[in-house]
Amino acid sequence: MREESLSREVRYGKQDIAELENASIQVHLIYKKAAELFKYYVNPRVGNQDSGEAVPLGNSTGQELAPVVLQKWIQTSSGWKCIGCELRYPGSVQDKLDDDFPRGQLIGAAGKRRYVKPEMLIQAIVWSQYEKIRLLAPWLGDEAFYTTQELDVIARYIVPTYFSERPLHEQGKLFKIHHPYSQIPLYQEYVTAPTFCVQMDGELLEGRLLTGVYVSEEQFHGLNPYLKNGDGGRTYMQAFVQ
Repeated sequence: MREESLSREVRYGKQDIAELENASIQVHLIYKKAAELFKYYVNPRVGNQDSGEAVPLGNSTGQELAPVVLQKWIQTSSGWKCIGCELRYPGSVQDKLDDDFPRGQLIGAAGKRRYVKPEMLIQAIVWSQYEKIRLLAPWLGDEAFYTTQELDVIARYIVPTYFSERPLHEQGKLFKIHHPYSQIPLYQEYVTAPTFCVQMDGELLEGRLLTGVYVSEEQFHGLNPYLKNGDGGRTYMQAFVQ
């Protein structure tokens, strides 16, 4: 699918908006549920390198700041798919994180540094849990980690992501390897994003169209579509409801 636009607007139908608003919250709650196993993902902390102590992120009043989650969605022929998410903090806090923790760097137990893209790690954990629960469903009864509704949400919206390429090879599926900043390569089924062209300042830009969905504190906070070029750069655009 190829679309062209003379402005920075991306048009969405009302049904698409309604689906993304509902699906983004459900996916967010599933990520959060899985992330409870890894507290550093839900509440990342800035480490004091001199003392080794961890200092909570907060504002001048001492209140801890809730991150904004940017989920990354692609509209495919089989419906909307979520390929992952990113955590965003307000202003100076985000700058502090960027300075202290290069993208993909996390502080684990005992102050040990490991390099991994946390959004992809959670995605892989969720999908691994999903497949194991589906496989063991007859023996788990009511003790499964996810509810039946949550499993349906995972199957419908979350893109399969693995710690090994073997399952994707066996299924004959194309996949993308995520490991530029990581010691832990992750393998995600390749989802083709629609090609989109936009004219800006007399120049025609072409790339793949993704839809950023903002969620914070379990509430939907709007869309921010963007054009992603071959180098990974993003050109953000405006969402327009038609």
